[in-house]
Amino acid sequence: TSFKAATSTQQMNIDGEIIDDLKQLPPRSDRFPKPHPKFQHCNPPDTPVYQNELSLFLAGSIEMGKAIAWQRDMCNRMQHLPITIANPRRGYWDPKAKPQPNDEGFRRQVQWELAALEKADVICFFFDVKTMSPVTMMELGLWAKSKKIVVCCGDGFWRRGNVHITCERYEVPCVDDYSEMVYEVKKMLREKALE
Repeated sequence: TSFKAATSTQQMNIDGEIIDDLKQLPPRSDRFPKPHPKFQHCNPPDTPVYQNELSLFLAGSIEMGKAIAWQRDMCNRMQHLPITIANPRRGYWDPKAKPQPNDEGFRRQVQWELAALEKADVICFFFDVKTMSPVTMMELGLWAKSKKIVVCCGDGFWRRGNVHITCERYEVPCVDDYSEMVYEVKKMLREKALE
């Protein structure tokens, strides 16, 4: 059975609906493009199978389900492309898991993310302005020099200055608006396809 389908009382849904009261995402739409037959969406703990030429990792705010569900929206907006998306937002998580190296569930999640980040052709970072996102900032620092990232960090994020200055220094496309990030991700995927 898929971990996403787990409904044990020990699991908490971190993929539930969070009200986007700051309108960080575009208005909801039922008119997303038709899925490409080769489009793949992978979540942990299942190891991504990269059958496509290009892959995208969705790095960004989750914070145990406190962040808006931007990953779902991004998948919907990219599903017409023959790409593999690695999405670390897994649906259900054990709230008793400790962020310690000896916690097996936590270790598996972090290892999944590190492997998928390494494999990705493009990494997009979205900073939900209502979160702290320390792991996302760490990952941004890890990948800032990679020439494969796009960042969205809007006004109101507590460390917006750090994020934007880091992106300027390493010539990372950094935007304030989610729709601009979608555009920049598609642009980078096109450029990577031509390499």
